[in-house]
Amino acid sequence: MKSIFKPLLFVFVSLFALAGCSEDNSPKEGSEYTIIPTPMSDLPDVVEIFSLACGNCKNMETMIPVMEDMTKIDFAKTHVTFNESAQRSAYVYYAAANQNGGKPSSEMMADLFTYTQTGTGADNHDHGEGQKNEEPAEHMTPAQKKEQMIAIFKKYNMKSPIDLNEAEHEAVYQQMVKAEKVVTNANIASVPVFLVKGKYLVNSGAHKTLKELAATISYLNTLEQ
Repeated sequence: MKSIFKPLLFVFVSLFALAGCSEDNSPKEGSEYTIIPTPMSDLPDVVEIFSLACGNCKNMETMIPVMEDMTKIDFAKTHVTFNESAQRSAYVYYAAANQNGGKPSSEMMADLFTYTQTGTGADNHDHGEGQKNEEPAEHMTPAQKKEQMIAIFKKYNMKSPIDLNEAEHEAVYQQMVKAEKVVTNANIASVPVFLVKGKYLVNSGAHKTLKELAATISYLNTLEQ
């Protein structure tokens, strides 16, 4: 009797082992990511959609180089244009981006985040899910804020937004038009968020670690657009 059961036991154990090995652990639509309402075929492989006035975006900025190294992908950026306050921040961002090959350096990004989020007159718009910046403690007059902005751009040998000529203003405006299209087509409600292949919107909250987030981005980048 034992000689009969031993082969059967081996078969059952083998079947369970194969089932475990074939389990699909790839990211799932509706959980780790969603497909946006209006996909766009003219975007870079990975786009971080963000706001200079968003505290979580400022924190994420320090992690972007790590994720780029993990995924071997250069992340592009799109600044949200939710409202007038966000549009002011977007204008500052694109004024810098247009003068630095499409994206400011990480050092300048840190300065722009600090500039936007501190002092009287700091942009305090909603970034989705009720998230707003706390009231700034430091008092700065509008004139001081203006000088702070000019100093940042001068530090990186760039024209400040108020010193751009008409053609440069138009170039910034066109970038904001493109940003508005991305935000609208992807139905962005909160930031930061990552858009892959102009089609797949990553659910950052569904990932426990930066490694998991990077793995999902890498996976989506292998899918068809």
